[in-house]
Formats: sequence, structure tokens, C-alpha cells
Amino acid sequence: MPKRTEIELSPSHWQRLSQLAKRRKKSVSQLIADAVDQYLQREQQSDWEERKRRALAAVGRFPADPDLAERHDEYWTRG
Repeated sequence: MPKRTEIELSPSHWQRLSQLAKRRKKSVSQLIADAVDQYLQREQQSDWEERKRRALAAVGRFPADPDLAERHDEYWTRG
């Protein structure tokens, strides 16, 4: 269920959004919701990139048997 919220826009922002909404045959609220979706997707991607960067930074920093990648199942079951 959608949640209602209230925001304040400058007159310039309101005018530009209203014009864009008219051209795209959407409501201003839909344009804002679309913008929020895009922002959240970028943030999620940014979080993923940071986790990936940290994981790659850890590669090779811990000692392991040289054949670990090839025999990981055996090591796993051995405990």
C-alpha cells in the first residue's frame, strides 16, 4: 500500500516538473516516485560496489593451501 508524504519544492522545480509531467503524460508524483526509484537503485549499486571492493581487497591476505580453489569441497567436509 503506497504511503503519502509531503515535500516542498521551489517554484522553479514545481514548474519544471509540471511541464515534464505534462509532456510525459504522467503526474508530478509519479515523476518523483520514479526519481526516488532511480536514486535507490544507484544507492544499492553503490553498496554492492563497496562490498565488492572490500572483498577484492581481502583476496590473498589470508594464508591458504595452494590447491584450495580446486579441492574446496574436500576441505569443507573435512572441517
